[in-house]
Amino acid sequence: MKILLVGSGGREHALALKLKAGQTPVELFAAPGSDAIGELASCLPLGIEDIDGIAAWCAAAGPDLVVIGPEGPLVAGLADALRALGISVFGHDAATARLEGSKSFAKNFMQRHGIPCAASGTYTAFEAAEATIRTWPLGYPIVLKADGLAAGKGVVLAESRQEALDTLRSFLSGAFGEASRTVVLEEPLVGMELSLHVLVDVTTDHLRYAILPSCQDHKRLLEGDRGPNTGGMGAFGPIPFLRPEDLERIRTELVEPTLRGCQQEGLVARGVFFLGVMWTSAGPKLLEYNVRFGDPETQVLMELLDENLAELLLEVAEGRLSHETVRIKAGCAIAVVLAAEGYPESAKKGVPIEIRAPCCTVIHAGTRKVQERWTTHGGRVLNLTTLASDLTAARALAQADFDEVSWPGMQLRRDIGLRAQRHAEARRSVQDPW
Repeated sequence: MKILLVGSGGREHALALKLKAGQTPVELFAAPGSDAIGELASCLPLGIEDIDGIAAWCAAAGPDLVVIGPEGPLVAGLADALRALGISVFGHDAATARLEGSKSFAKNFMQRHGIPCAASGTYTAFEAAEATIRTWPLGYPIVLKADGLAAGKGVVLAESRQEALDTLRSFLSGAFGEASRTVVLEEPLVGMELSLHVLVDVTTDHLRYAILPSCQDHKRLLEGDRGPNTGGMGAFGPIPFLRPEDLERIRTELVEPTLRGCQQEGLVARGVFFLGVMWTSAGPKLLEYNVRFGDPETQVLMELLDENLAELLLEVAEGRLSHETVRIKAGCAIAVVLAAEGYPESAKKGVPIEIRAPCCTVIHAGTRKVQERWTTHGGRVLNLTTLASDLTAARALAQADFDEVSWPGMQLRRDIGLRAQRHAEARRSVQDPW
């Protein structure tokens, strides 16, 4: 099978490894790929934003499948352009991708379809939003979200009125260009956060989906959930104390209303939905939609998945998903992010990396190979991923490799999954205080 993979990060490296390891022989191409992905695929000199260039290559090369990793090209309409050429694409059309590309669109969608979520308001004028903040009745922190895509940096949890006003002024003044000219204000949701990925194949005349294992990401830079927010410092899955009845609530209260809503509104969905969920005292509430695989959750899911990935993604792309469930390996998987010095503000690049003899799978997220030596070339540089019998064993395997990969200034969290491990050992559930 000839496959084009769009993207260049850790998510795409994990997908590339899984695609090449499957039973189906895969001739893999990547746009633009990376030096690490280049060891598995032919990398093309095409950026993820080069819709015309990617479309021209697909028209000439005729891939059997295109897998789009990042959200940017989905929101920009890459899937639409390729489907117009008769190419099978794992990735949503631009209309559906608005569920991630516009926070206000997503919130309105949730409200239209009765999906539990945080109370919110949408603003384009400073004066109206300022008046709301000054009389804010819903508790702190106030959650401020840039409406559009902001490279994972467009969400601020303001702990005070002044911080909220300063953030509002920055957003509406164009801190993220047009993406922050509209701002969503939300009430804070308190509880346990988790991620759920769902393979979806939805049109106006059919609705099929398959739920993947639950995951939990760790956004803060420092141990103990301290420090600035990041794109994710590690994840694990499945969550050991999430019971079948808890997953059933998420399915019936969040997943199925979302998919029925897409069907009713004529939103074709052929790809993956990644639901950010907060389990509150009132049950699960939807934080946000993502219309692509998460990072580093993908690295966890690829360790767990016991399917031929190429064929599975092609089923979705061609509108013939037959899996109601997917085969999952027993145990628990973990991904620990190794980040560059200065991340998340300003990552130090070009630092030589020592990779000795790790037992974990090493996923390259932000590296470059210079004269046969790997160097740092991004904020989140490498991921250590592994599968074990349970979360405790998975954490131990990852920790045993922390000295096997290093460079000056490397940052990592040694407590990925620790809080959940202790929660499970105490026989607590998702409904117990976190």
